[in-house]
Amino acid sequence: MGDNRSVKVPPEIADPEPAAITDPAALLEHAWALEPWGRYGERAAVLDALAQLLEHGVPPAPPGRDWQLELAAERSIDDGRQFRLDPAISQAERVLGAAPPTARIALGRAQLSLGQALAWVGTDDATRRAHQAFADAARIFAALGRRDWQGSALLRRGYSACYQYGDLIGAEELIREALATYEPGSERLPGALASYADVLIDLGRLDEADAALDRAAAIAEDDGFEKARVDIHWARARVAAGRGDARTTERVLLEAERESGGMDWFDTHIGLSYLLEAAELLDRVGLHDQARRYLERGRKRAGDADEEVMQAAAVLEARTGDPELALEQLQRLVRGVWLEKRVVWRQTLLTAWATFRAGRSGAGGLAARALQQAAACGGIQVAAAGEPVITAALAPIAERAGSAEARELMLAGRQLLVRLFGAPAVFTADGTALGLPAGMPGKLVRLLALHEHGLPVELVLETFFPEASPAAGRQRLRQVLKRLRAAAGDVVLRDEDTLRLVPAWVDAREFLIAANAVRGLQAPRAVVLAYGALALHSGPLLPSDPYDAWAEDTRQQVSYRHLWLLDLVATDAARRGSHQEAVTALEAALEQDPNDAERRVALSDELQALGRHRAATFQAANARATA
Repeated sequence: MGDNRSVKVPPEIADPEPAAITDPAALLEHAWALEPWGRYGERAAVLDALAQLLEHGVPPAPPGRDWQLELAAERSIDDGRQFRLDPAISQAERVLGAAPPTARIALGRAQLSLGQALAWVGTDDATRRAHQAFADAARIFAALGRRDWQGSALLRRGYSACYQYGDLIGAEELIREALATYEPGSERLPGALASYADVLIDLGRLDEADAALDRAAAIAEDDGFEKARVDIHWARARVAAGRGDARTTERVLLEAERESGGMDWFDTHIGLSYLLEAAELLDRVGLHDQARRYLERGRKRAGDADEEVMQAAAVLEARTGDPELALEQLQRLVRGVWLEKRVVWRQTLLTAWATFRAGRSGAGGLAARALQQAAACGGIQVAAAGEPVITAALAPIAERAGSAEARELMLAGRQLLVRLFGAPAVFTADGTALGLPAGMPGKLVRLLALHEHGLPVELVLETFFPEASPAAGRQRLRQVLKRLRAAAGDVVLRDEDTLRLVPAWVDAREFLIAANAVRGLQAPRAVVLAYGALALHSGPLLPSDPYDAWAEDTRQQVSYRHLWLLDLVATDAARRGSHQEAVTALEAALEQDPNDAERRVALSDELQALGRHRAATFQAANARATA
């Protein structure tokens, strides 16, 4: 968009200088009109002019108005916007304590300010009080007939007291009510629609979010709402990141920043949030260098000790950086006092991810808890939409730790979950273990589990009954199927001349698919997907069938890819100087292939870098012995 576009300016902004206005009511209307446009500097000047006017004396306010209390309520709102929460709360409470019931504007605006500040405090008690304050504000504004103010109270309650607190369902309902409350041509509608899109994005409802943003963009373009255009671009970047579209994510973020040039809000905590969220979004879609640049800009503005900066840095480190450092950073955040409850699940998930990458125990339990937290926010799709790659990668180990949410994600409507790594096991969709009969029935299920589309009956007969006549083989197969059906139900289906399992998630098949997806990719995305594949490999393949020829081809494929993935992870970790991460991967590879001298040399180098000189010398000696 060029600079020559025609921009609608609200009539109030074209008024004379605030100092030339001598009517308190006009100055307040002017301040209210500037608010949705993000003209906070001008608004502060208008309130300063009102304060000076009141110092020199003005005629008494009409019934139901109190200029001093209304000014104090507006100052409280501006304090909260600048994240000066204690002054905002104190001033709002003073207004509420001093205002008579008839001073409804002062009371409503003070309740609005109090609700916003308390919601940003974020504790359970503060959030409970924020809900009440917002509800009181909406009730007062409805009685005044101020639909835009009423809509804003509903919007802020939905966004700050529900969405940021982790209640996405409540947020969606309240913001939808706010959208229906605003006047049709309200200048607040585009920003409210962008906020609604934020909630829909977190719920994984990206198409609906796009529709809301299209509606917002049409209003903003027609009426010149500059601040709203930035909000819309910002939300569109989140949609693009949710779809994994790196190019659009970067382009829209740049458009948002260009639109924000010269706007007062960009110098507030909201501008800092923009920079840091941009870093997280770009990192999520693989634009890691660009992400680091946004993070550094946020650091320069707020410093390393700022908790928002710490959170963004920890996110980037946990996803693709040094997992040990990430765990330290994430632990510091846990000890802090500020973390939006809507992102607590992600904090836990990233802790699980860093724990898994560091080779520590407990990653499965952490991942299970993260998915449970996400589900409590609005459904398991919250995790699938918010961190799709890491959620998918950790779901198998979360399920092994007992997560019903992980099982739901993995099955995606399928009937069985089959594990062939480690002790073979079969589970129904509700997590019930199926006790398969020993011998041929269980072996048949394991064989078919390796072949998604099943196998011809003739091939099954050749595999299991090679020396039997066709008639005898078929009779014996019928007996196997009868025993299996009696013990486990109809888990094997016969389609004419083909036998197959009912739709099933099978860890070995998923491992090969995930490993193949890494081919042709570059770090760090390749490494993230490699870890996702490694999370599926929970032990030796089919240890119950160690000598069966029907499993040999798959066993060789799995072995080759497992070593290749571990080598990829180790090489990348060594390049980044993440030495313990490299050690963990190399040790796992040597456990599978203990006679590889090159890996032992690499392990010796990494141990040396960690200062573990005796262990490094031992590995170097082993390398020479096996060379």
